[in-house]
Amino acid sequence: MDLPHSPLLSPGGNDASLVIDQVPLKLSAQLILQQGLAAMARAAKTYALVYDEQGLLGVFTYVNAAQASVNGANFQREILGAWLTSLETLETCPELTEEPGGQISPNPDYDYWPVVNSSQHWIGFLTPTGEYKVCLATLQPTERGTQVLSPSPPQGRLDQEHFTLALKGAQMGTWEWHLPSHSLVLSPESEQLLEMAPGEFDGHYETLFHHIHPDDRSLVDQTLQQAIHQGERYDVDFRVVQPDGKVRWLLSQGQGFYHGSGITRLVGVNLDISEQKQTETELRLQAQRERLVAQIAQRIRALLDLDHILEQTVILVKQFIEADRVIILQCTPDMSGQVTQEACNPGYPTMMGWSLRDPWTVEEKFLAHYRRGRGLAVANIYDQGLAEDQLLFLEYFQIQAEIVVPLLQEESLWGLLIAHQCDAPRQWRTADVRLLQSLAVQVGIAIHQAKLHQRLTLANQKLKRIAYLDGLTQVANRRRFEQHLESEWRRMARQQTFLAIILADIDYFKGFNDLYGHQAGDNCLRLVARTLSRAARRPGDLVARYGGEEFAVILPGADLQGAETVAEDLRRSIRDLRVAHQGSNIDRIVTMSLGVASCIPSAKGNPASLLKQADAALYAAKHGGRDQVRASP
Repeated sequence: MDLPHSPLLSPGGNDASLVIDQVPLKLSAQLILQQGLAAMARAAKTYALVYDEQGLLGVFTYVNAAQASVNGANFQREILGAWLTSLETLETCPELTEEPGGQISPNPDYDYWPVVNSSQHWIGFLTPTGEYKVCLATLQPTERGTQVLSPSPPQGRLDQEHFTLALKGAQMGTWEWHLPSHSLVLSPESEQLLEMAPGEFDGHYETLFHHIHPDDRSLVDQTLQQAIHQGERYDVDFRVVQPDGKVRWLLSQGQGFYHGSGITRLVGVNLDISEQKQTETELRLQAQRERLVAQIAQRIRALLDLDHILEQTVILVKQFIEADRVIILQCTPDMSGQVTQEACNPGYPTMMGWSLRDPWTVEEKFLAHYRRGRGLAVANIYDQGLAEDQLLFLEYFQIQAEIVVPLLQEESLWGLLIAHQCDAPRQWRTADVRLLQSLAVQVGIAIHQAKLHQRLTLANQKLKRIAYLDGLTQVANRRRFEQHLESEWRRMARQQTFLAIILADIDYFKGFNDLYGHQAGDNCLRLVARTLSRAARRPGDLVARYGGEEFAVILPGADLQGAETVAEDLRRSIRDLRVAHQGSNIDRIVTMSLGVASCIPSAKGNPASLLKQADAALYAAKHGGRDQVRASP
């Protein structure tokens, strides 16, 4: 957690990112130096808290190791307690003006909370009372002009007799710069860490930088010069390029030694922190992967469009793992597959719509592997012993390496998420495979969610049809008719245009049922409904079964004359069916009587008045001889 913002918490004013190390390395004061250094290397720590039975004694850092080395300590016999930076040598600053209680949670395990900088190097302590104890230059004099350490040993290579095993075990080397003579001495371990052969280093300061990464040389030089001129401890991370092109990270820590009125020697230790850097990189990538998975998971929860989710998935995966192409292959019933989504770098052929024929997508042994939820990674297609036709297929799409992970849906194989490297073979990282597997789980959720949504949509549509359709005739029911009439009334009122209604009744339908039976009557109703629907086909027109043998038609935008014309067409269409009706008193076929009404709706009115006029017109048609159209006055 962050410390309170105070100049006291940023020694030198150049490090504003000091934090408390919540999991410091704790070692016994009785541990020998070699064991302590090895423990620090295993824990990737640059310091350790040293305890005895009474509690915390102090801190042991690589600077203390350098101090022990130049003073001839026996690293296989002498203990940490003899070479640590004790609490008594720390300077207590005045109490902070800004109380830290609201920003730093008490830790019952420590009376002294270790404070580290952004490079995880120990800086000092924060005590429960808020006092910040900064480490004095333990390799400097306690008073100006008084030496803490013994004088420098004779010029030459550092005595490694007791230090060699400890340095090798901790992947650490020492170095010493004798300023008056401008000569540097590197231990064999430091030469090895800097990719030099034993004895290769010529002792010149400039030569040292030939073995440091060009981008880090300026930082290293500035750090060392500042340590000399300002009398400060130094620590700096830098890179060394190995012969195979890989990068080794080194941490160098050290201290100036006073003789008389100034610093005459700079002594330091170099530590291989490549594993620590790799761990930091992996943690950073893991955090990015978790954010990406969370981002896609959030989109899945927010979206129901499966195609859009899959499209975003291939785009984000391609960007994150820097693949040349990412595709989603949907499996077909015969277990072949077709590419349905793709994100591809320019210059490489598209695979959209293709069916894949490489062995990792069609061979049963791999499909069985995927059904168990397992993926695979191919670093180089030419190492797989593929048949010529399979290689030709892969070469056509310029595929040289790929990752395949399954997309499972309810424990069945729905498809595959595949990443391709096209420019060269690629040794995929375990983290890349894990990312795709994590995303595949989310995509599986999306597929399941999309299917559920589709089923729900179909169910809702079915329910809507049941709610608004007449079960027998499959035209709108009376409930739907009334809703539509109300809606069109308001719309026509806003537009100030006509709205017409036609009410139609099958003549002598009771006699038809009595004579031919109810099944024939139902068939007649269905036939009439289909005929009316074909005649009223403009947008907004609605045919509904109003009740029994009575039907209603809504005609938005139709005046009385236009509605009469439509009604007459409907009447003739029913006669043209020539459905036999021996029980009719007016003819020997099925006929209809129709009533028409039209008006321009008003916002203050309601459609009930229009419906009443149409009903009155229908009554007039039935009592006027039937098989005719009557319009309201």
